[in-house]
Amino acid sequence: MKSHHHVALSLLTLCISQQLYAQTNANSVQSASGVQATAAATSNASSSDVPSVTLDAITVSANAKTGTALAQKISEMPAVTQVIYEADIQAQATGNRTVGDILAQLVPSLGVSSGSVSNYGTTMHGRPVQYLLNGVPLSGSRSLSRELNSIDPEQIERVEVLSGATSIYGAGAAGGLINIVTKSTAGYGLTRQTRLGINSSREFKSDSLGYHVGQSIGYGGERVYGNVDVDYETTGGKFDSHGDRISPDANQTDNQDTDTISVNANLGFDISDTKTMNLAATYYDSEQDTDYGVDYGDNLSVLQEGTTPSLRAIDGAKIENQPYNTKSSVNLNYNDSDFLGSNLSLTGYYRDEKARFYPSGKSFTSQAKDVWVNNGLTDADTLGKLLGASVVVTQSEADIEVMGLRAAMQTETDVMGKNTLFSYGADFEREESEQTYYGQDLTTFLASNGLTSTSNGLSYNGGPKTTIDKWGAFVNADVDMTDKWHTSAGVRYQNIKSDTDRFVPIYEQLLADYFATNGISDIADAYGIDYEAGAVEAGSSKHDKVLFNLGTSYQLTDDDQVFANFSQGFTTADVQRALRDVRAGFVVNSDNIQPISINNYELGWQGKRGDTSAKVSGFYNDSDKTVRFTNDYTVEVVDTDERIYGAEASLTHDLNKDWQFGGSLAYTRGQYKKDGDWLELDAVRLTPLKGTAYAQYNFSEGSNIRLQALAVGGSDKAYKDQQNDPDASAQPLTGYATFDVLGQVKLPVGRMGYGVYNILNKDYQTVYHQTTFGDLNRLPASGTTYGLSYTVDY
Repeated sequence: MKSHHHVALSLLTLCISQQLYAQTNANSVQSASGVQATAAATSNASSSDVPSVTLDAITVSANAKTGTALAQKISEMPAVTQVIYEADIQAQATGNRTVGDILAQLVPSLGVSSGSVSNYGTTMHGRPVQYLLNGVPLSGSRSLSRELNSIDPEQIERVEVLSGATSIYGAGAAGGLINIVTKSTAGYGLTRQTRLGINSSREFKSDSLGYHVGQSIGYGGERVYGNVDVDYETTGGKFDSHGDRISPDANQTDNQDTDTISVNANLGFDISDTKTMNLAATYYDSEQDTDYGVDYGDNLSVLQEGTTPSLRAIDGAKIENQPYNTKSSVNLNYNDSDFLGSNLSLTGYYRDEKARFYPSGKSFTSQAKDVWVNNGLTDADTLGKLLGASVVVTQSEADIEVMGLRAAMQTETDVMGKNTLFSYGADFEREESEQTYYGQDLTTFLASNGLTSTSNGLSYNGGPKTTIDKWGAFVNADVDMTDKWHTSAGVRYQNIKSDTDRFVPIYEQLLADYFATNGISDIADAYGIDYEAGAVEAGSSKHDKVLFNLGTSYQLTDDDQVFANFSQGFTTADVQRALRDVRAGFVVNSDNIQPISINNYELGWQGKRGDTSAKVSGFYNDSDKTVRFTNDYTVEVVDTDERIYGAEASLTHDLNKDWQFGGSLAYTRGQYKKDGDWLELDAVRLTPLKGTAYAQYNFSEGSNIRLQALAVGGSDKAYKDQQNDPDASAQPLTGYATFDVLGQVKLPVGRMGYGVYNILNKDYQTVYHQTTFGDLNRLPASGTTYGLSYTVDY
């Protein structure tokens, strides 16, 4: 039997080239993940002449008669790395669990799930994460924070995680990399799998019920192999610990009342004994159809008077254009393991993402006030009345297209008697994005108290249409200094260029329409205002930087290893989002759109004592700028120093063949400089103190049961500190802990999975709902939920 992989070399073995190292005849060693790993099935070679490469517990096997792939054992990587396997993912996936829910439980340093469709604020080491799907970037300069809603968890083969900035990969990976690898064909002949599932709230209310059905079919031949997965899921409403339906997320949209289809397909072909070609494609479409709306209070008092919202879900909503999230990706890989004595890999990729948000009403804030004042309206009483009465309703839609090409070669040689692997290559990526706000009829919205939303035919720029080109080149050397000491060093040149079209800032557009359509021309005449929306002209920026990395690992004993790593990151803020809120006349150029440079340092130890495995690491990173979300919901790139530091640890212990225990702890803290003082960064930027723990019992016939916990620490340090920064938006954070019971039951035919999440019915708010946006976003988390699944392979 052989295993076909549609990604010829995994991201950890190719894209993160500073961590590549030739390993022929590699042997399996202890799992580097160090957390909650259960054995994942690995494929065996069909004959003794089939070489394989072992990434510790993960095996990347070459196809029959194919030359050995170049790789590196994870245990030798001078960085915090982790691979999460299919068995662990599927154990967590029962019910309507998202990829964000699963990774929050399994990745120590990753932020907790939002409970919404958004993964905004889900960082590692205090920096944004670069998410990828089969090596295709899901994150870009323009992010809709939907990366973890891109694939059904049932279709994931493994998840590869690298914490911390990485220079060789290039721009965008400031906090680390998470690569989601979808399932591929394993073995010869025809393989099939059928999946069924159901989930419900604690009270088994009919409108909370959700269903899941999935089918996989694959074929593995001597030269041609392929696989198709299709999953369909319908999700009901969410209910809090009191049994009340949770209000829609008016800011980022949620996944209540959604129908989702996820397709994963791959096709591989062995051109020769050394040449392979693989095509992988995914399609994800999640569409909402809800009858529930937001409670804006009597006569929209929440918007107009700032009263505290009830956060109830109100039945009777009529939304003309329901929210949706659609993504498609494709990547084509060509690999030649014997190209001029080297390993050559070429990958081209394309991704298209479209999303429509929930329609929402907003009152004009200080941006509007500034525009009016600049146009001559200075009377405080009139301004107050105008701002208090000014409500606008819009619905946002975004479209992002990304295409790119990566080329990499690896050459193993001997340098001064040292086994050395040279990795070198180049890459190019183009990203095009635009966002539009569609106006909603205000009269209809007011008459329905915010429940009815219909288009009024007006549209507004959500920032400029933006094109960003990134290209870079790198070279890296991995050297075995001794049989215990491994070093890695490299350099990368990165170039980032952005071009923006002419646009009218959204508040300029909204105020122009408001003056024209809402009966306040008398105010304009009284103050001599001849209001006309201003524009921001087309512009461009260009930046480049040389990045370095240096890392080393040393095997102290057969069971102990230490590592240290320095790497630089280089990225830009979300250009389109940041420009959305600028004033008319803003000049787009290289001086006004600055990149962010990051220096990242890591030091760690991992070891094993009998049946106990552990890993401890510390990190520090700093940058010359800070990115923040202000109290007016604008994004700012502030030219000031920022520092972030912390530590993470994980431990697993096999008490005996039946009992397993484990857990993890991650601590992150950081500050930015304001007027010479260091002020604390908030939980939007930093993952709060986070701990996980589990105990699992494995039955002899293959079934298991697991109790797991996830705890988040509370803090008000940033909230108190940022009282000294009038533009800051930090909120106090209340800690919480949740417990789940889940397991697998092996049946005569197939297996059943079950899960009871938040088993104590804890009343809490996620970090996202405590810290982002305003009072309308302070939504409770789900109470106890149940999930049941059945899977059969045939």
